[in-house]
This record gives sequence, C-alpha cells and structure tokens, in this order.
Amino acid sequence: MKIVAFVPYWLDYRPNQKQHKNLKKLGGKYLINYTLRLLNKVPQIDQTYIYCSDTKVLDYLDDDTGYQYLQRPASLDSEDVAIEDIIDAFLAQVDTDIVVLIHPNSPFLQPETLRKCIDAVKFEGYDSALTALRFQKLSWFDDKPLNYSLDKPTPKPSTITPVIFEQSSVYVFKKDTYNEHRKRIGKNPFFNFIDHFEGHEVNTPDDYTIAELIVNSGMFWDV
Repeated sequence: MKIVAFVPYWLDYRPNQKQHKNLKKLGGKYLINYTLRLLNKVPQIDQTYIYCSDTKVLDYLDDDTGYQYLQRPASLDSEDVAIEDIIDAFLAQVDTDIVVLIHPNSPFLQPETLRKCIDAVKFEGYDSALTALRFQKLSWFDDKPLNYSLDKPTPKPSTITPVIFEQSSVYVFKKDTYNEHRKRIGKNPFFNFIDHFEGHEVNTPDDYTIAELIVNSGMFWDV
C-alpha cells in the first residue's frame, strides 16, 4: 500500500503583505523545513512532495531534507481556491493509496502523531484521520450556548461535553475515500487529539511570537 505525503505551499501572493507567513524564519529555519524534517522521520511515508507553482520555493528548503518538487498550476495559488481543488490536481499527477496532507505551519508536530494517524487508516479500519484539539470549556456558537444551557445551573468544567476543533494541519485519507466523497475527512474518521503545545499553528504575528518564545525557551524538542 503506497503512502504519499504532500505539502501544499504558497509563496507570497498577497500584494499588500510585506512577507508571507511561510517565508518567515523560526529559530533560524524556514517553517517548511520543520515539516520536511517531520515527514522524513516517518518511515511509513514512501514519498514526500512539495506542491508549489513556483520553483523559488527550492531556495527555502534545507539541503539535508528529503523531498520531491512537483509543480502545480499557478491558478491554484488564489486565496479563494478550495483545498479540494488542490487535492484533485495533486491526485491527477501522483498515484497513491493513502494521502498524508500536511500544511507547513505547525512546527511542533511530532513523528509519533503522524504515525498514529497513518496506522489508523492503514490498519485500524478508519477511512481518514486528522489531528484535533479538545476544549472542555463553556462554549458558544452562533450567539447561543453550545455545550450547556442557560436554563439550567452552570455545569462544572469536568462535566461539560468537550468541543472538538480540527487542528487543520494534518489529514490522512484513502484515495478511494476521497474520490467517493471529494472530502479529506471520510465517514469514519479517527481523531488524534494532541495538546495545545504540539498543535500550535503559526498563522499570525502573535502566533509567530509565541512560537519564537517556545523555541528560545528550550521547551521545543526538535524533530
């Protein structure tokens, strides 16, 4: 069973943005290299692809990381493009049984997390897997309480039904499942719950500042 990982990657396509988040350095390395080093540590993965429209991305990759560059259509660089459009284009170019889709903005993800997601799909009967965060807090959605009622006594935190958020960096799915539903999450997904430290995403300036503090504090275990 062939397992292929791919990293959809954008260079700067926002005209009013001084520097794209993917081109910022963290601890002296571009974010993409944290992701590549992570993928290189997972032996179940047969091939790793950087999926980008611009060969300039190669200037930001460390020489000691293993990957293949696959050029995608520039039309997929738009901010409005759906992730399904990118997956469609990738699967039209690469043959695989299982896909590991990973975004390059979670530098603290660990190899065991990926291995657990892959094993769930390959061996344990799940059609897809993803990293997720669990919040056991009083929550609201659409101007209404989500997991408690204002008509009843306020529940203790330990009794609240958790709210689950997709961590949005790692999705593992069978190609056949995706072709059937055109979704990276199937009908029987495995949720791999990780802590907030490992799941920290670098998307905003504040996220980057927090990530730098984590790296500089020595708390980060490099993959």
